[in-house]
Amino acid sequence: STVQDNIINTMATEEEITAKIGGLGDDIKAAKSGGKPKEEWEPLLAEMLTLKATFKEVTGKDFGPPKQDKKKKPAESQGGQQASDKNKEKNAKKAAAKAEKEAKKVKQRAEREKREKEKADSLAGVGQDNFGDAPLVQSQKITDKVWTPIGDLKPSLAGTKVLARGHLQNSRSLGKGTFVLLRSSLYSVQGVCFENADAGISKEMIKYIVSLPAESVVDIEGMLTVPNEPIDSATQKMVEIQITGIHCISKAKSA
Repeated sequence: STVQDNIINTMATEEEITAKIGGLGDDIKAAKSGGKPKEEWEPLLAEMLTLKATFKEVTGKDFGPPKQDKKKKPAESQGGQQASDKNKEKNAKKAAAKAEKEAKKVKQRAEREKREKEKADSLAGVGQDNFGDAPLVQSQKITDKVWTPIGDLKPSLAGTKVLARGHLQNSRSLGKGTFVLLRSSLYSVQGVCFENADAGISKEMIKYIVSLPAESVVDIEGMLTVPNEPIDSATQKMVEIQITGIHCISKAKSA
């Protein structure tokens, strides 16, 4: 019979086989340490390998300490944690970028609304003394203004500054200026206004006058002059007002 068969017949227990393998291992180490030639300890190695095979047949397991399973879970957990941290960082960057983009939009919208308001205020004469919508009349406040009835505007008053109130019958643009027809009762007078930086008449003022709806009640202030030719569209044909100021008292609804 073979060596393995002899071992199986003579060694029936795991402990005995283990002890034999251990002894052979010690002998092989001693031989190697002593510098003995391979031919002397190689048979011992063959016997030990045969015993290990026998050990597996007897016990159903490999000889030696059980192999330790690699602790993959912690590694996987660590890898998962790293991936999670990366995702968090990525999401945080996305959120920050989105917030920055939204803040930029809000800022741009606010700036745009501010510009639009400033433009609207400018066209409405907000903050201007010589044009714009008049503030709400306070009955308890007494004014020193003196209005001249449109019917009294005659060449004899030419060269004087006048203030007249009436309905804006119509207005028409001409280049950098505008002509208006002011009506009160049966009387009407023409007003003229052209851009003049020295006189404080701005482009916005012209735009404001043109934008006023017909039949709005306005106060017109300016120098009364005599035109070169009679004004057929007005009852006061021989005079016109060189407008230096206009304020809307009551704005009519646009048609």
